[in-house]
Amino acid sequence: EGLNVRSVRAAADLLANARKRQAALRGERNQARDALKELIQGMLGEIGSFAEHTGRFHDNVGRHAEAIAKADSLDSLAGVVHQMLHDSSEVQVLVQQTQGRLRAEQERAGAAQLRVRELEGELRRLSDEACTDALTQVANRRGLAQAFGAERARMQRAGAGAGLAVGLIDIDNFKKLNDSLGHAAGDVALQRLAAEVRARLRPQDTVARFGGDEFVLLLPDTAAADAQRVLTRLQRELTASLFMHDRQEVFVTFSAGVTALRGDEPLEAALERADEALYEAKRNGKNRTCAV
Repeated sequence: EGLNVRSVRAAADLLANARKRQAALRGERNQARDALKELIQGMLGEIGSFAEHTGRFHDNVGRHAEAIAKADSLDSLAGVVHQMLHDSSEVQVLVQQTQGRLRAEQERAGAAQLRVRELEGELRRLSDEACTDALTQVANRRGLAQAFGAERARMQRAGAGAGLAVGLIDIDNFKKLNDSLGHAAGDVALQRLAAEVRARLRPQDTVARFGGDEFVLLLPDTAAADAQRVLTRLQRELTASLFMHDRQEVFVTFSAGVTALRGDEPLEAALERADEALYEAKRNGKNRTCAV
């Protein structure tokens, strides 16, 4: 609704910029991961080198023990002690140097790991933005497609016992509301309706803005009759004023149609049936839910 060439171009530019930003972030994240891998390999090399030196020191200790056992004079014993002190001093210096380098590498590795996490968080944020309706803050069509794909995969893993109810809701007399109170009030109505529906559903349910004043609901493990009861309950709970506008209460109702996903059909097929049930609800007086 309200689309024109300028808004379509603006949306296309926004999407293109988001894709460029995602590509740049992925490249930077991969570079940070590679740097972290190199740091860890370097640390392993330091540990390996240290182990090699300490192994030689252990061998020298064994030889010194043999020399002490064979010593027959104070001079020979003094020579062995002098060599032991020299060897232990070398190992002590090596330990200090290795510890210093490992601490420095650990700090660099920690910074690289933190950067990787920051970049991955930014990628998730961009992905969430691309899948979220800017006005209502519920899923948009892309987010709906992702949620449906996840539910389809869950159903395939769960087997025949799993089900999915698909609901389509449409605000009653939305054009009249826009004409009488203005588009700003219409936007608030969409925001509040989306928030109220989202708050009253289960965490595993999905609410998505399908376009204009239409919303799609995905209700896992729910039969069509149960989904009809859920939406009817929502309609009754929303009979109170949805929001205030110019010091007057604004009442908003919606009509809904629900159906159960059949087999491995695409979402579009289920939405067509839900749309038929929705218009049956509209014809029968609105503010009601029909199932098919």
